[in-house]
Amino acid sequence: MALRWLLLVPFACLVAMGAGLFFLMAASVASPAVALLIGGGIERLIDVLFGLAESGADPTPMAQAVLALVGRLGFAIIVAPVVLVAVASELFRLRSGLIQSGLTGLLAALLPIAMLRLARAPSPAELQIISGLFLVGAATGFVYWLIAGRGAGGEKTLAAPASR
Repeated sequence: MALRWLLLVPFACLVAMGAGLFFLMAASVASPAVALLIGGGIERLIDVLFGLAESGADPTPMAQAVLALVGRLGFAIIVAPVVLVAVASELFRLRSGLIQSGLTGLLAALLPIAMLRLARAPSPAELQIISGLFLVGAATGFVYWLIAGRGAGGEKTLAAPASR
């Protein structure tokens, strides 16, 4: 059991996070809204930073703030959902791939919204992004389940046969 917690669960989480990055890139190819979020945001950031540097202003504080936000969003989309669901599935012996994929997808869609404090009804483009994040999270959770989730919580203990 300890070997599972020390080796298998972290390994499965790391592989699932790598797969999550791959699925996020695939979502950006499939969805123009997700592509605009990823590619358009990076393009705008580079334009603003170079514009600040050309005007003589120091772009360092803005770059640090933006990179911190991107890091928190990446953590909320890729890292936190799979780790939280992996720990919960191990503790509560949740072995269902549907539950692990669904919970990971739900967290991947809701954590960024909660972090950005979206207090209004999302626009259609934002709904497309939220759907894409859900699918990225669900695929990430499925990869975790394939590696370690099917045996969540260790081996099942069989009840001793009743003696007469």
